[in-house]
Amino acid sequence: METGTFPNVELQEYIENHFVPVKYISGPDADQFSRFAVSAEPAFIVLDSEGNEVYRKIGFFEADLLISQLEKARKKAAHRAGSNL
Repeated sequence: METGTFPNVELQEYIENHFVPVKYISGPDADQFSRFAVSAEPAFIVLDSEGNEVYRKIGFFEADLLISQLEKARKKAAHRAGSNL
């Protein structure tokens, strides 16, 4: 992900504009992996404003597919909050 997907400028801008990204690293952040029940990497978890999980995907993605999946998660979170995007 670090060398293929994340360097994509469009993906970086999308994430920066619509999310508060947090990156945990296995080992040093093992408590967070347990907290979110992550058993494989990479794991993408989107939480709504209340901290409820609205999206989870495990595995590698091309940047355009990840953007489309994150857009669906963002809409789902907005719908739960009763707002429009």
